[in-house]
Amino acid sequence: MKLIYSTASPYARAARIFVQELGLSEQVEEVFRHPFENPTELIEANPLCKVPCLIDDSGNALFDSQVICEYLDAQAGNRLFNEINNDWHLKTLYSLTRGLLDSAVAWQQDKMRAELQSDFWQERFIKSIDRGLDYLEQRLNELPKNFSAIHINLIAVLDYLDFRHAEYQWQTKFSKLKDWWLSYKEKPSIVATQPKA
Repeated sequence: MKLIYSTASPYARAARIFVQELGLSEQVEEVFRHPFENPTELIEANPLCKVPCLIDDSGNALFDSQVICEYLDAQAGNRLFNEINNDWHLKTLYSLTRGLLDSAVAWQQDKMRAELQSDFWQERFIKSIDRGLDYLEQRLNELPKNFSAIHINLIAVLDYLDFRHAEYQWQTKFSKLKDWWLSYKEKPSIVATQPKA
């Protein structure tokens, strides 16, 4: 299998953490491509030219990080979605982490518009992140006991906020969330996939 990724994408990072946590590193070749450069290999696999994109051993492309992560998890015996799949509350918390990723990335995309960025949308993104992180901070004890897809997405969100939105200073706003994050930040899969430009 081949996983096309970029080092800045939190979605691609989640997929890369899945690869490592599931022990699939020898089966999955990771290939860096910058989507803004419109690489032919990525466009041919994913018409949206987005990362991550997984090409399986038959040459079929899977895209969208959730699809890829669920596929990888299925290949390895359903370990990271196991507690989530049959629990609607946990599915909702997982969906919230995906929504937080969407807000954080959209906030960055609006920032990149420089003088054209929208104060209205900037505030919308920040407020949604405020509320989402507060909601999760109050429910940390409800997360799966074992390291899961929720943990992976939430770590990806928090590290992406540090990477792209350092001024947000989530660590000073959410002390319980910070303590939770500190307990996982040295995991090898987390260290190895830190976001970078």
